[in-house]
Amino acid sequence: MDHLLREINALVIPDVLYQETGDENLIKKMIQHLIESKKLPRIKRESKNEETAKKKLEEGNKMISSAPLDKLIEIYNEAIAYALPSSELLARGFANRSAALTNGGMYKDSLKDIERAFEIGYPDNLKAKLYARKAKNLLALNPKMRSAVDDAITKANIWVEKMDDDNKKRVKKSLEQLRTDKSFKKPVKFWESSEFFPQTPNDNPKILRASGSIDIKNSEIFGRHIVATKDIKAGETLWVHRSYAFTLKSEYRYRHCWNCSRYTWSSVPCNQCSNVIYCNEECRDTAWQNHHDVECLAITAILAQFKFNVEKCLLWVRLLVRALKEFGTIETLYDKVNEIESTQDPILKLFTGDVYDDTKYASVYSLFRLKSNPIPTMGIERLIVEILFMLSGTTEIFGKKIDDPTELMNNKWTIFIGNLICRHIEIVQTNSFKIISNDCQGNSVTCGSYLAPLSDLCSHSCDYNIDFICSRDIEALIAVQPIKKGQQICITYGPHYQESPAAKRRQSIQMGFKFLCQCMACVNGWGPYYQFLPCVEQLPDKISHELIIISLKCATYIPIINLLTKRFSKDITPSKIIEMMSDLSAALNLLGGDRYPCNEMIKAKKALIRLIVCIRRYT
Repeated sequence: MDHLLREINALVIPDVLYQETGDENLIKKMIQHLIESKKLPRIKRESKNEETAKKKLEEGNKMISSAPLDKLIEIYNEAIAYALPSSELLARGFANRSAALTNGGMYKDSLKDIERAFEIGYPDNLKAKLYARKAKNLLALNPKMRSAVDDAITKANIWVEKMDDDNKKRVKKSLEQLRTDKSFKKPVKFWESSEFFPQTPNDNPKILRASGSIDIKNSEIFGRHIVATKDIKAGETLWVHRSYAFTLKSEYRYRHCWNCSRYTWSSVPCNQCSNVIYCNEECRDTAWQNHHDVECLAITAILAQFKFNVEKCLLWVRLLVRALKEFGTIETLYDKVNEIESTQDPILKLFTGDVYDDTKYASVYSLFRLKSNPIPTMGIERLIVEILFMLSGTTEIFGKKIDDPTELMNNKWTIFIGNLICRHIEIVQTNSFKIISNDCQGNSVTCGSYLAPLSDLCSHSCDYNIDFICSRDIEALIAVQPIKKGQQICITYGPHYQESPAAKRRQSIQMGFKFLCQCMACVNGWGPYYQFLPCVEQLPDKISHELIIISLKCATYIPIINLLTKRFSKDITPSKIIEMMSDLSAALNLLGGDRYPCNEMIKAKKALIRLIVCIRRYT
């Protein structure tokens, strides 16, 4: 948030213009001021650029033998993003990236790039190299795949005659090596998130894609929150949802998919702009249908204008685009906003019809509570006007593109859209989550921001009772301890109690979210070195015996979890992870929610959470 404050503070205009005359007058005064002072931003419209693509391609080619694979792929991704659709330069980008992927043991991704290069129209005098590389990839993946390998070798021998003498010798040498060299770098392995992903619960009559064991409640103390309507077991799936909207930080736009946020090795570009990439053609088409057809050219202008926390600015715009897509016209959206505003029940405000559906705009618009007001009002107004100007000049959200700012000032929907953006700023500021990913060295990095409306309704606890498994931009929320009927469903807004002392946690929450944390961990002073009492000696003999057996088995998992926390191990299969999660959940459920916290439950819960973190890291 600090970067955003610097950005907005830098935009504050002279105090003489500041008057509490309502949002409408503020926005109009700001447009007038920027027109008269000639300070409206210039809209950058440049998108694809063959010269930039060529430079990036040459940069990647020079570094192909020395740069780390992730850095090299990022350079090629950028080259591909700037290349014109169906151009020879784009085909060369795919082909050259396929070479880097083969060298890195990413054979499946390399094969995807090879096919894309062929589909576009790779030069005849270079096709033999690609067919030879295809044969190598196939052999490395499966030495028994002889018919496909032989076909690739045959085509390589046909096209090799189109090459100059030097390249012809190189290709023939590589083909000869395929016949004799049987040792290839082992294929890089990842876990597929689908192997861990639970089925979507669908037995809640009021909350879509959620378990019937939860409900949304409201109180004066906690506001809107989620509670258990019955006892919930550890390991139980509470809901599965897709983020309503997300955006990436600028430094990650050529690493992650703009539609699902997944780290991508063999990406495809947007066909119109050079700003984003996608993990495949399906994601690209889905994004275009859902939001990118509107935001595409606007992103270029926004990236050129703003320097700090651009992903938050793009997230405000994404919320607007999603709303307009849902309702079709500004007028229909205006009517829906008035309908929500006239609804008195704070829970029903979130609903669409008779159900809570977190894919609908009502679930997002109604996340707004009270203005936090940490930012100079006039700074916000200028920011909003600049966004409005860039949207009006690059999109047709007002019915047509508007290049004349005076026409924007006189448009009857300008104030409404400006106020919506202002509301989105508040919503994102207080409700967005960080997208946490891992770089190729295993370090956790924040690569963007997203909104997940149902999770935003969860209360805070420094000892949270649910955690999430990710599959691209879809999250499954899992109970990590038994939860008793009537208890709140909690996530954490800050560090877990085992990561920070109680006083420090409370200070952080107080500063960031303006409330004093009263969770069990803070009230009882739990911290990283807090010692919990054992309960095994007080259990009935039967339960004690079962617990000892499960605990002994779970104890063997600790070295495995420690290994996974540090690095990926190909020897640990998804089925083993699922088995460990099941056993740890069984230990927690055997003890039951009434005995929480005790030493045995704390250890099992910690191991379960660490396993879930490992799944997020390596999928």
